[in-house]
Formats: sequence, C-alpha cells, structure tokens
Amino acid sequence: MEREKILSLLDGFKKFIWKALIVVVVSGGISFIYAKDLIHFLLKVVNIKVYYLSLQEAFFASVELALYAGIFFALPLIIYLVWHEFRGTLGFKTFQGYIYIFSTVFLFYLGGIYCCYVVLPSGIEFLLSYGSENIKAMISIERFVVFCTAMVFAFGITFEVPIILMILGRIGILKSRMLTKTRRFAILFIAIAAALITPTPDVYNMMLLAVPMYILYEIGILLMKIGEKKRASN
Repeated sequence: MEREKILSLLDGFKKFIWKALIVVVVSGGISFIYAKDLIHFLLKVVNIKVYYLSLQEAFFASVELALYAGIFFALPLIIYLVWHEFRGTLGFKTFQGYIYIFSTVFLFYLGGIYCCYVVLPSGIEFLLSYGSENIKAMISIERFVVFCTAMVFAFGITFEVPIILMILGRIGILKSRMLTKTRRFAILFIAIAAALITPTPDVYNMMLLAVPMYILYEIGILLMKIGEKKRASN
C-alpha cells in the first residue's frame, strides 16, 4: 500500500513539473516582450541608473528577468497545480483548497510588493551611501536584476510562514503547543534569517523583515490552534 502511495505521489509530481514548466515558459515568453518595461519599473522604484558592461549583457539581463517574471506571474496557476495534484495527500476539501490557494498567492505577492516598495529602496540607498565624491557606483544591469529578483522572491517566500505552519500542523508534523514553548528560539531564528536575507547589515533594514516575519509567525500559531480545535471537535 505504501509503495502504491509513493508511486502515485511520484506520478503526480512528474505531471506537476511538466505542467508547471509549460506555464512558466508561456508566462516567461510574454514577460520577455515587456522585459524593458519591467527593468525601467524596477529602476524607477529604487531611483538609480545601471550600466551594461558588455554588448550582450542587456539582452541576457532581459532574458533572466523574463524567466524570474515568468515564475512570479505564473505563481497562482503553479499553486493551483500543486493543490490539484496533491489535494488527496493533504486531505483538503475543495473550499479549503481554494482558501489555501488564495492565501498562499496573496501572502507571496504581499511579500514581493513590500520588498519592492519598502525594502529595496531603503536597502539600496543605504548601500550607495558608502560611496563618495571619488567613489561612484557603476552597477551592472545583470547584477541589479539578480539582486532585485532574489530579494523579491526571498520576501515572497518568507511571507508564507503562516501557510507553511498550518500545513505542517495539518499533516501532524508540528503542534501549536510546541511552537509556543519554543517561541524564544523562533525569535532568534527570525533575527538570524532577517540578517541573512536583508541586503544591508544595519538594524533598521533587518527589522523591516524581522518584524513582519514574527507577526506572521504568531498569526500562523493562532491559525494552527483554531485548526486543532476544529479537528478535535470533529
């Protein structure tokens, strides 16, 4: 029975990968058409100029951004495909599944938007403040694209903390009581994660991630408790 279940999961995973790849390729192709507009948007948000240091760099940067944007914009459909293929394993009812899909997509985009409009401008301004009259920044467009997209995805994934906790609680790996008892270790982990993810070493920019991450952690515990009470009553 276990062997059949594992084979079923592997088959579902294979189907998901193929479908997700097709979605990302299509989304990435459309994003490539608007790659220049996306780059100009990012530059406008952080208010800096960038340069390309080789003839092909601007083109490759556009391709790279199109790939990341393809994943970013295709995320709602990717999340739906995950639920569609593995809903039996997770034991979600249809309505519950749609709530999880909406919540996952909403939190990811919320984290990405928060990073784009709050963290990136603040972090890049801090880093550029180390320049001087004789030390000027000449930022490569490719490195700029990689830096910005990595930060946006990092914040988007970080904002998924409540969803991750709820799923782990639902399948029995974690309990809310365990997380409540180990809260101080969670605070330490959040502080370390914020220090590693944020682009600058100063406390202000670190707190821009640490504070919302801790709030989301507490929300996750609260939602786990509600879920545990409902399952116990049933």
